[in-house]
Amino acid sequence: MPIGYNEGGYVTPNTYNWVTGMDLDKPAIDSELTEPFGDQTLDGMMSMIGAEKGVSALEYKHAEEKRIYPKLKATNGGAGGAGEAVTFTLVAEATKTIANVSPYDVAATGKDVVVPRKGETLMIKPATGLATVDNSIYATVTAVNAGAGTFVAIPLDSGDVIPNMATAQEIIIIGNANGEGSVAVAGRQVEVEYKTNQLQTFRGGTEVTGDARNIVTWQEFTGKNGEKGHVNYLHGEAAEYKNFKSQMELTFLLGKPLTNTDLANDSFFGTEHPVSMTKGLIPSILDEGNISNYAALTGWDKQDAKALVETLDKQKGDKKNMICPGISLSMQIDDTLADYRTSGSIVYGNFTFDQNAKANFQFDAFNFGGYEFGKKVFNTFNDLQSLGADGYGFPNEAMVIPMGMTMDKIDNVKTQYLRTRFLEDPRTGARDRRSSIIDKFQVNGTDTFQVNYIDKKGLETFALNKFAYIKQA
Repeated sequence: MPIGYNEGGYVTPNTYNWVTGMDLDKPAIDSELTEPFGDQTLDGMMSMIGAEKGVSALEYKHAEEKRIYPKLKATNGGAGGAGEAVTFTLVAEATKTIANVSPYDVAATGKDVVVPRKGETLMIKPATGLATVDNSIYATVTAVNAGAGTFVAIPLDSGDVIPNMATAQEIIIIGNANGEGSVAVAGRQVEVEYKTNQLQTFRGGTEVTGDARNIVTWQEFTGKNGEKGHVNYLHGEAAEYKNFKSQMELTFLLGKPLTNTDLANDSFFGTEHPVSMTKGLIPSILDEGNISNYAALTGWDKQDAKALVETLDKQKGDKKNMICPGISLSMQIDDTLADYRTSGSIVYGNFTFDQNAKANFQFDAFNFGGYEFGKKVFNTFNDLQSLGADGYGFPNEAMVIPMGMTMDKIDNVKTQYLRTRFLEDPRTGARDRRSSIIDKFQVNGTDTFQVNYIDKKGLETFALNKFAYIKQA
């Protein structure tokens, strides 16, 4: 077949249109990948916790001492006469039956026990108003019926009348008085309770075909371990690993245990692969900690701060705490402190944050009632792809976390109030956190590489009575 006509060169200058028309120009593509949303890893909670401890079980617990000093809560059948005895009925929480445990006969009747004991001096609130020394009724416990959950009290002053308590009221014990030659008082014991949580299995992964793994890109990408290259699979793997860590972060904040039997019976989720789920910090605080509600109209103001300090003090809170607010609440706190500074209510010399008060009224710490609060914006609350998404209230909320140390009663060691637990090999102490790259061509002939991540972690909280959560009412 004869070779066809080829026209050869044309009469024209070498112009931009000439070169670009033949698609010969090299695109001006910057090899550096721009990250307009930053690193995009939600790691605020993980970095805040810091402390961690291995465990060779899916469930873990620690012991916490309950309140030592006794307090009564009871009703009565009506007011007594002047100086007369009144019988009180304790609420269920102030009574207990101690059942037999093996090797004793477990079918036998248990022992009934109650909080009050004979000879104790009570300070009973008046019928109206707050109790003070000059209006309270002082009385002595003269009889206790543990089986019935009742006790009898008689006023110290013959002119005093014990008021009617149709609704259960708290009554404080201020001491005890016993006569000459009196018998020994009944023993009193203090409960220790276990706090339990579970490890949760987290997984992540991505795939890349054999072809795509070797296609060069203009951009230079960074892999999860810092390696660089002009191949896109590095970016996909690094992005998935960030999401893997971010989901752990969000679970440690928000996770709740599985209690729905229908879900546990689901063929995929439960019966074939039983699931344990760790309880996150915020649900834990809401269940067992302190809540500071504030009105959206007024914001979290000085009175709310005062109420929080009073609550923490009653709960034996830490003197040093960290407030971790969303951006909206953080700026609102800045505005509140700035208003008090402007009005003269804040004098820098009285506080420890002189150098932290910026010209734009951004405060990094404040001191109130002897309690110091460091303030650090918790960026996860503002992340547009998660807690800062439209319709979620986290930018207006905050965690209050104690910064001191507590005692792990089981191991008898000091620890932070927050720590993560991870599954470890009991023989070597090695952490069961794994990653792998599988060439599936070697397994079943599929031309893909599969990347897998797995980690088994959980959250552990101590002394939740020292924590608080600030949120709009």
